Amino acid sequence: MVLQTGLALEQDAVPAVIEDEDEDDIQLDFDFADEDDGMHNDTDDYEQRLKAEELAGFIEKLGPVEHEERLSLIKASFDIPHEPRHHDFYHLPESTRDQRHVGDRVWHGYYQMSRISETDLPAMRYNQCNDPSAGEQCFHAATPILQIFNMKVQACLVDVAGPIEVYGIVAVRDGEDYRRNYLFNRSRDNPLDISLTGGYLRLLSPRRGMSMRFNCLLEVDIRVKAIGDDDTEDKTLADGCTQFIEDRVCFKTFSRCSMSSQYGSMAFDYHVFRYGVEATIELDFLEVPEGGFSMQMCGYTTIMKNYYAFIDKNCECDSLVRSTGIFSQYFVAAVQMDDYFLVDFTEGKSPLIFKPTIHGSEEKEYSFHNGALVSVKVSWSTTFYV
Repeated sequence: MVLQTGLALEQDAVPAVIEDEDEDDIQLDFDFADEDDGMHNDTDDYEQRLKAEELAGFIEKLGPVEHEERLSLIKASFDIPHEPRHHDFYHLPESTRDQRHVGDRVWHGYYQMSRISETDLPAMRYNQCNDPSAGEQCFHAATPILQIFNMKVQACLVDVAGPIEVYGIVAVRDGEDYRRNYLFNRSRDNPLDISLTGGYLRLLSPRRGMSMRFNCLLEVDIRVKAIGDDDTEDKTLADGCTQFIEDRVCFKTFSRCSMSSQYGSMAFDYHVFRYGVEATIELDFLEVPEGGFSMQMCGYTTIMKNYYAFIDKNCECDSLVRSTGIFSQYFVAAVQMDDYFLVDFTEGKSPLIFKPTIHGSEEKEYSFHNGALVSVKVSWSTTFYV
């Protein structure tokens, strides 16, 4: 097991999550991150830049192949993404949807579970630094940060024929405000037909980066919509909460966590970066062909070998560009500080290469084959103010 989720013990960095009740009878299997996964030197950075350029050149040489084929070839040549290590979802006690918001366990109070409001903290909060020339010290630093890449569900319902519609929520609560940072949020009146997505949930881009400084909590409630006007016959696919604790995760490992129920299962891929920063991607369309066009957008990193889906069929995002101006949605990703981040519009042209920094922004232009022109702005910020 590469992730140990459970309640903090007395020696942990989060004394607020100490429990003395029988819920502490948890089998712990620590797998701490290696001490050598820190920042790289200038020579390493030069080599990684060459790898980023090599990947960009490879993607350009592939040309306009189908997206799935492109991903398959990139994986075969660059191992992006890595094969994940698997582990099971650990359910915190009394974490089902009927209990999590009304319970009196210590973790209920610590994560403020009685509050179900969405976080109102924006992305790019620490995008700018104090001015050293004015004698002001910069306290920004890369800190642990969580990235969830995808979620896939599978229903096991013998009495259901035809499309399966699911609804519910997936959200992360972190120490910035312990409010919901939604990754999936659909009401029963607006379900998702998972037969159209190969079982994948269409994930939202998080409102901001998900801080892993000390800990954070993942909240899941996914149900299958049954025929009828109420939810009495709806079936639960995934329901529960788990927590990620900073000193109990393996930072180097791309992981897959699975949870199951009587009526189905869910799995999600994720990575926790030790020295992570928040990347916010904003698109400003300078030229758009008459009638607009539909686009795709994804990202890659060369050290951690991650693949990010931003705009495709498995993302909760309108892919249609109708006119010039700022695109209606921005996109947030977690990136390791010493990595390289490539933004690709999946049409066979060279991706744009960005180097993570503690703060600041960088803009580059991309020309589509159809004549459209977009300015891509990537802004860097920490998620936790040290």
